[in-house]
Amino acid sequence: MSFLVTVQQQTYRVDTEENGQQQHITLDGTTHAIDWRHLAPLAADAKGHVGQGGRYSLLLAGKSYDILVRRITRPEQKDSQSYEIFVAGQRFEVKVEDERERLLANLAHTAVQSGEMTVQAPMPGLVIGTPVEQGTSVEAGQTVVILEAMKMENDLSAPISGTVKEVRVHQGQTVDQGEVLVVIESSKQ
Repeated sequence: MSFLVTVQQQTYRVDTEENGQQQHITLDGTTHAIDWRHLAPLAADAKGHVGQGGRYSLLLAGKSYDILVRRITRPEQKDSQSYEIFVAGQRFEVKVEDERERLLANLAHTAVQSGEMTVQAPMPGLVIGTPVEQGTSVEAGQTVVILEAMKMENDLSAPISGTVKEVRVHQGQTVDQGEVLVVIESSKQ
């Protein structure tokens, strides 16, 4: 899986590949063998609720690190998670986003130009369904294309409410990343 991790306003791409307790992790293209173990959960609060996180042991490049992690809940965060991390007496606040989800969200929130928006392929894939056709009225969030990519079905939704101006793909068609699949004309002009 690929994640975008932001620490002190610097963003890193992290690719993980699990193999039992031993993992390989790729940070900005450099692969490292790590051993990451959960040692203890967080203590319960006065009401008996246990937070997400705990104490971990990390072996990286022959060095051992004792790490304390606590998830921070922020109401405004919908597509990411924040953590407070203590390592070697230093505190870091880390934001973690799934790269695929961020890409899908960015495609859905592109600027409206001339009252039209497009739905683009977030990755190469195979179109397995187009539940709308030209002239169909759609609501923001309604599925307009179903794309199979990396052995997963992805429902691509309308970023705005409006009318389908163009469907540029058909079932069974392969598409490239960034290819325009559907054009929607805004109902609010």
